[in-house]
Amino acid sequence: MLKPFFVVAALCLSASVLASTPPALTPQTYTSRLGVGMLVDWAITERGIREFDPLAVRDFQQRGIGHIRIRVAGEPTHQRLVHLQKIVEACKRYNVVPIISYQAANGAENEGKVLGWWTTVARYFAQSDPLLGFDILYEPSEKLTHAQLNNLYEKTAKAIHKISPQRMIFIAPHAHTQPDSLKWPEQNHPPVLVDWHLFPYGPVAVNGKRGWTTGTPAEKAAIRARINNVVRWQQKSGHSSWVGAWSVGDGIKNVSGKQQIAFATFIACELQKNHLPYAVNNDSKFYDGEEGAWRPEMQPLLDAIIKPQCGN
Repeated sequence: MLKPFFVVAALCLSASVLASTPPALTPQTYTSRLGVGMLVDWAITERGIREFDPLAVRDFQQRGIGHIRIRVAGEPTHQRLVHLQKIVEACKRYNVVPIISYQAANGAENEGKVLGWWTTVARYFAQSDPLLGFDILYEPSEKLTHAQLNNLYEKTAKAIHKISPQRMIFIAPHAHTQPDSLKWPEQNHPPVLVDWHLFPYGPVAVNGKRGWTTGTPAEKAAIRARINNVVRWQQKSGHSSWVGAWSVGDGIKNVSGKQQIAFATFIACELQKNHLPYAVNNDSKFYDGEEGAWRPEMQPLLDAIIKPQCGN
């Protein structure tokens, strides 16, 4: 007589378990979690490593930073991996998405070294939070041909996903090219996204031409065109993207603080309007690691980056 009760109870329990199971993480849901991010030097410079405090991650989250791009270089030693783990754990604690970004020597280390580096890191973080992302190359060198770069990504993505099949991976085209230069890895592993850069050093001159002076209509149109090209590429390819680096430009002559804010506001508004997550360079400009506090003089610029006042 009790059997129907147990059947109903089992069905209720199964439904409860299914209801509590989080939906599978996809590149689309992943990018929707990123929001505004910041490049951090907490694992690459002596000062950044020395000054890192997990409470800094809390400060970032409270300020509106949704993810951090953790720049790393050198051999994946045990000491370096333990320090990275400390940062990753702090991110999980304070609900900030961590993305490890490997800065290869000159952006063009040999394929075997890049592959070995990521294999070691992937194994170490195999059981880590699925929100941890891997950015294979911080900035690919133009010394690598498109074919060489695509081959490197193909082999490295395959090695990482053999260890962690659902790990989110970012692959980047050369600095001044569009995502369509990339040949997508052919294995059946969907968690691959593109990391492209928009003014990673600010509006410096490229081929003798600055991308921003005073925000002329032509300058704004050129920036919109590049962003729109990426949006169209996303729609056509079905892949998701992230602006892994952009900067307001430090030390650029004839760019005032007022113009930096205008530039930051325009870029942030255009990216947010197109639902493109982005990370800005970099933490030490805005945050004093030694004091454990935001630099008050940078507040207006940081506000323009995180919560820009956009017009129609």
